[in-house]
Amino acid sequence: MPIESLPEYATVNRAVGLGTHPYLALLPGAARSPALRRIARDESQQASLLRDARVRVLPIPAYAFINVRKRCIELSWFYLKLGRDRDLYLDLLHELTHLRQLSEGADLWDSRFGYVDRPTEIEGYAVAAEEGSRLGMSDEEILKHLHNPWMSAAATRRLRRNIDEFLARSGKL
Repeated sequence: MPIESLPEYATVNRAVGLGTHPYLALLPGAARSPALRRIARDESQQASLLRDARVRVLPIPAYAFINVRKRCIELSWFYLKLGRDRDLYLDLLHELTHLRQLSEGADLWDSRFGYVDRPTEIEGYAVAAEEGSRLGMSDEEILKHLHNPWMSAAATRRLRRNIDEFLARSGKL
């Protein structure tokens, strides 16, 4: 798989093995990512979030998600090894957003909302979409990144509209 041209701060360390690792072991340059200001605007909160965040690399057929009981990101070893560089970077930012939300008491699985209407998902995807745009992704590439196997094309478009509304309300960085 060809290596994509990404800034150094967006480079994912694919050499980590199975097990639990500090977030910065997988994304060593995360503190320099412009997206970190969207995730946690306060420098103290950014530092503590990066210091405390953990990623469990597991041999599971998935992508990445939050284990709310263990309060960590769970990442598929297969995705880590075979996923596109840019997608891994954006997904790790998305999941870091969820760790911040969880630390603030948010219900990440709030069943009052459908997946693409859930405020925590909209914010996480907004971080990824905004950073993707900053990296030069086209609207089509961003839509492709937002789409998941469990989402219809209509749901992906609805998520994109929700992201645009979120960014309009919260202001672009």
